[in-house]
Amino acid sequence: MLYAVIVAGGQGTRLWPASRKVSPKQVRPFDGEKTMLQKTYDRVCQVVSPERVLLVTNHKYIEEVRKQIPQLMDGQIIIEPSPRNTAPAVGLAAAVLAKRDPEAVMLNVWADHYIKHEDVYKEKVLLAEQLLEANPQYLIDIVAKPEYPATGYGYLEAGAQIADELWLAKRFVEKPDTETAQQYLEAGNYYWNTAIFVWKVRTLLDMYAQFKPEMHTKLMLLQQAWDTENQEEAMLKIFPYMESISVDYAIFEKATNIALIPASLGWRDVGSWDAMYDVLKNGDVDEVVTQGKVIKIDTKNALIFNENKDKLVAVVGMEDVTVVDTPDALLVIRKSKDQDVKEVIKVLEATGDVKHL
Repeated sequence: MLYAVIVAGGQGTRLWPASRKVSPKQVRPFDGEKTMLQKTYDRVCQVVSPERVLLVTNHKYIEEVRKQIPQLMDGQIIIEPSPRNTAPAVGLAAAVLAKRDPEAVMLNVWADHYIKHEDVYKEKVLLAEQLLEANPQYLIDIVAKPEYPATGYGYLEAGAQIADELWLAKRFVEKPDTETAQQYLEAGNYYWNTAIFVWKVRTLLDMYAQFKPEMHTKLMLLQQAWDTENQEEAMLKIFPYMESISVDYAIFEKATNIALIPASLGWRDVGSWDAMYDVLKNGDVDEVVTQGKVIKIDTKNALIFNENKDKLVAVVGMEDVTVVDTPDALLVIRKSKDQDVKEVIKVLEATGDVKHL
């Protein structure tokens, strides 16, 4: 049976200053009335019934999560007592599902992705579930053709064809530099890792046992305690001491059993302001995308994002720039350098400026 797991515990540092520790990007309505979290939930409910949705989030966000998705019952939410990155989060969700249904098929999604063509999304997820019946040994990734040399995404190289619409991945590379990303774009057989994975939970847990045995041991202890009176105590004793590492580095880069289903999803990982620009724009590359009260003069290829209702932001004679104005912080950065927003976070952490984190 197919289940969906939404991972929604990240802070979204590259979307600072709009995304903060107390109000991360997934619970913010950037491009409409609904938040990215709500849109993700609605999307997965197109392929699974609502009672088969599991959500993983940090304890700091649980109140907001319950407010935004009141349909979720207690047994459908995994609350992280402390942030430990995505490998522990994904592994624990798989372990919980494996206890409840050893033959479970898990759709893994992040809560901060944009998908334009949701009909294609539904079609490919259901195809992946079908293909797993004959190929249960694979972790199937529904991948996107790269549109530019992005350095913030993982890439998968397609190898031999396994079945109709299914290819074996030759290798996985997480966040290459610009030169390498350009080479991948020109090669034509590399795809963006969307992390829209479909797998048998037992297959994924075998990967943890192989590549992260210490983490696997802790996951099995948590699995044993799950849905018992010892669940909360076990989480507090075990989860905060698990290795903090992304599932990309822990599993995907090492696995030799990843398979690909290419799809035209209109996909973006909304993890940076440049990705937000892609989501919000409608025309050519020189377009100026604005949100809020903005005046733009002689400006092109720019994102101007103003969250202040009573404040005007004017940008004149600028190119390749992102301007983000919030009530207590202003970001001005070259649009092509948007990955460097994380350097601001490092400075804030080093100086103890908790207010602006």
